[in-house]
Amino acid sequence: MLKRKIKLYRRAKEVSLTLASLGFYNIYEYFRLLFGIEINENTKPQKIREALEKLGASFIKLGQVLSTRPDIVPPHIIQELIKLQDKVPPIPFEKVQTILKVNYGDNLDKIFSYIEPKPIASASISQVHLGYLKTGEKVAIKVKRPNLEELIELDAELILKVISFLEKHSKTVKELNLKGVINQFKKTTLKEADFSIEAQNMKIFRNNFKNHPYFCIPKVFEEFSTKEILVMEFVDGIKISETEKLKKLGIDTKDIAVKLTDAFFKMVFKDGFYHADPHPGNILILKDKTICLLDYGMVSRLTPAEKLAFNDYITSVLTFDLNLAMQFYERLNMITPKTDIENLQRDIEVFIEKYYNKKLEEINLKELVLEVIDIVRENNLRLPVGVAYLGKTAINLEGTVRVLDSSFNPTQRLKTFIKKSFRELLKEKLKEGKTALELYYYLIFKTEEIYRLLVRERLTFSIIFKDLEAHQEFFSNQIKKINYSILSTGFFISSALFFLGNKETIGNISFYMGILFLLLFLYKNRKD
Repeated sequence: MLKRKIKLYRRAKEVSLTLASLGFYNIYEYFRLLFGIEINENTKPQKIREALEKLGASFIKLGQVLSTRPDIVPPHIIQELIKLQDKVPPIPFEKVQTILKVNYGDNLDKIFSYIEPKPIASASISQVHLGYLKTGEKVAIKVKRPNLEELIELDAELILKVISFLEKHSKTVKELNLKGVINQFKKTTLKEADFSIEAQNMKIFRNNFKNHPYFCIPKVFEEFSTKEILVMEFVDGIKISETEKLKKLGIDTKDIAVKLTDAFFKMVFKDGFYHADPHPGNILILKDKTICLLDYGMVSRLTPAEKLAFNDYITSVLTFDLNLAMQFYERLNMITPKTDIENLQRDIEVFIEKYYNKKLEEINLKELVLEVIDIVRENNLRLPVGVAYLGKTAINLEGTVRVLDSSFNPTQRLKTFIKKSFRELLKEKLKEGKTALELYYYLIFKTEEIYRLLVRERLTFSIIFKDLEAHQEFFSNQIKKINYSILSTGFFISSALFFLGNKETIGNISFYMGILFLLLFLYKNRKD
């Protein structure tokens, strides 16, 4: 217990001195500025970001988590946190060797024939070394920094103590539920520090992009990977920030921007499982123009309901449908007791009015996301995790593709994916509904069969069903009306699917057949 307190005190002193060197009065002032509780015109958001970078692994990850929380952090701070650079000095190779020996024991020399002492990359959670397996494969060896979990736990405890102090002196801080945010940060960072989870993420992405023509994910050597070490194939490529090198090799950077955007929209709208940190350092271009994505520690998911809600939200903007836009916030359970519904509706209307007459390619993705962030913050909305990370990812993606081509706008590729996503979701819903529809038909046709059976056996059931024949016409008409209704609905749905598949002729036929059966249904209803 005493040891823990001493470690906590030393870390608090280290953090305070770092903040003081950057011009912050104390740790409490820093967090008040970070969360927008205190405004100081002399303190630039850039300084707040630089402080997080200097404080190391835990604080960098905290900044990344906070960049997804517009309900807590002001927009001008979020814009800066998204730029966080995860670069720290490497640890000595002697320490790396110790970690390797702990994980492999006597098998170390049986697995690797050579490991390059100088790392090829160094970040807050790990560093990467080039190596060769005994079987000859060139590999990248990702090694976790020593005592990382202890540092995360220590920093989380320190930040929680700061928040407890701030809560005693500010009602605003108490209402923000910052302790919940810190617990989320701790959970996220510890998860990212477990390389067995990252290896699993890479397997999922490899499967999702299996046989993809221009997108690759490095192969993981699972038999040599542990929670602390990730061994994967070495990918020799050029960083997308090195545009001059790419152009010298005859690589069209605009084409790469389009393909990269398409790959990310596939992750979001089709797979619902996406890479949440697409900054230029994580993307390589190979000589055959293949795009290779690195670092799968920070990923996120969208549920089918969230994917459908996003489709509807974009549709609501393009069609000026305020009710559909409101449903987005309701269906994702974003509305809280503090939300003023009338104010939210007004904000949505202003938002939609701005974008309604614009073509998708005219919409700035970063600007759009930041305006949605404003709506979330101003209306005390709750953000689902998958949705929160998507905002950060979208802003990162736009910044990354503009490195490749400053004139390229990712939103111009959005229409195709929304259309495809809607079609996939509709197919899923139709599959789910198939059993119910089959049961519906079964009951209808069996009702007629049961009725005919009862009529044929009227002597046996004459006492119980003596008035059954008198109601024969009524039952028959009801069954016909139900059939017309089902057929009409079926034709309208199939018409929508054909139109989505660009089969307009068949779509038109299905549409008119739907109208025919709808008219028959209405005629029968009126006649009865």
